[in-house]
Amino acid sequence: MVNDLLKTKSEHFFVPLTADYLNLVLKWRNSERVRVNMHTSTPITQSEHENWFAALNEDQNRQCWIYCQHQRPVGVLNFSQVKTAHIEWGCYLGEIDILPGSGLVLEWAALNWAMQQSSCLTLDAEVLSFNRSALKLHKLFGYEKIKSEQGGVRVLQDCGIEEPYQVHFFSYATKKWKDEQFKVLARMPKPIQKAISQIQFLEKE
Repeated sequence: MVNDLLKTKSEHFFVPLTADYLNLVLKWRNSERVRVNMHTSTPITQSEHENWFAALNEDQNRQCWIYCQHQRPVGVLNFSQVKTAHIEWGCYLGEIDILPGSGLVLEWAALNWAMQQSSCLTLDAEVLSFNRSALKLHKLFGYEKIKSEQGGVRVLQDCGIEEPYQVHFFSYATKKWKDEQFKVLARMPKPIQKAISQIQFLEKE
């Protein structure tokens, strides 16, 4: 099934998360560079990961996609509340030797995917206050900040100090994205513009 999905000339595409990718995604989820921007930095066990995947497959309101560059899986794009007017999303890049600015491609892909869902009015996101790269990307694309809430406390691994953090809530109207997408695209570096032009979502047959 995976090989069939990868038969594309596009260099930037998304395929549904299947069991074939589970071990790779677990490695990504447990990497320090991904865990550092999550609510909890506790490593995920194999059993917890498998239970998460089973629940994902049973939930018609969620979708999870693997981002591939040059036929190589490099990250995850996930959506929840997909049957509603207000879809929520998140993402992370699991690999580091990838196209610089790949986060821009994920942001663009998420907004375009949401825009193509007939019932979607907004694409919403939650960002933890210490995830500065995500906050910067949302600002660049023009998300509206809705509110902020106290999120909790995390322990800084390098010094053991507890640090409180906030959760910031953002929203982007799909109608606005239809009007703004090409203005945003014009501000992108040329390699990112090329990558964006090749984005495909490949459905399972």
